[in-house]
Amino acid sequence: MNKKPQIGTLNQPVILNKITTVVSETGQKSKSEVQFINPLWAYLDDVSGNESVDGKVIALNVRKYTVRYNEEILTEGDKMVIVDADGSYNIHSIEQLGRKTYLVLKCSKRE
Repeated sequence: MNKKPQIGTLNQPVILNKITTVVSETGQKSKSEVQFINPLWAYLDDVSGNESVDGKVIALNVRKYTVRYNEEILTEGDKMVIVDADGSYNIHSIEQLGRKTYLVLKCSKRE
């Protein structure tokens, strides 16, 4: 979906988590997920595919989520994770659609 979504197409509830660095009392750093928006309504465009390399099948699970514009998602989206019914997805790029109306989040399955 490269054009603005129609009314009613933002019908997939997802959770948006921020990845933060937590420092323990001993000074050890670890990454933790903190819930940022629940629910976030999105349009889901499944762009999954398979490739064969040297006889091996590699499954790529790539998705695009279209969500309403949010300044914090636009600026810090690469430090966030989308969680839906199928699992967690890392956000790799964010494209602004329209003037402060929608964002397209390009994601891949988190392993």
